[in-house]
Amino acid sequence: MRASLRTAHPSDSLLDLTLMPASYPALLIEKVIALYPEYLKEPLDRDRTAGNAAVFALGPDGAIHGHSFGDDQALRQKVYLIGSRKLLQVWRTGYPTGKFEELVYAGKMDETKFGLQRPDLIGWQGGIPLFAPDGAMIAAAFSGFRGVTDVAILQRAAAAVGLRLEPSA
Repeated sequence: MRASLRTAHPSDSLLDLTLMPASYPALLIEKVIALYPEYLKEPLDRDRTAGNAAVFALGPDGAIHGHSFGDDQALRQKVYLIGSRKLLQVWRTGYPTGKFEELVYAGKMDETKFGLQRPDLIGWQGGIPLFAPDGAMIAAAFSGFRGVTDVAILQRAAAAVGLRLEPSA
């Protein structure tokens, strides 16, 4: 996918500048946006937050990409905040949300080595690490559907844009 930028030139003519291919996080968000209507058809997911949801992706360059869905500002804000917490926890730890908390509460992982404290952990599913072909980690999060669906939409979008669920060996 290639993006195009039109910018004003000092002579008032417009130049068409072709940019580099979109980043994996941007491609992931675009794919989730395309998949969202299909997942919204499931009543258990649609009715959970009346279709209000948020998706985020953070790549190694530090740029955060995202999108929010729905018409209810209060619910959109709620899922946005939850999704952003999921994203940042994955980014800090490299572990899926839910799995990280299991390890911490089982005494197998010390959350403080990641700069986190137990009140700040978010144990709901929906935040996952993804890996580009070069091995770079992309933190991704979705919030608004059931946890299993939050993960499923991310995994499906990731596969469609060439991201892996596991780092290369």
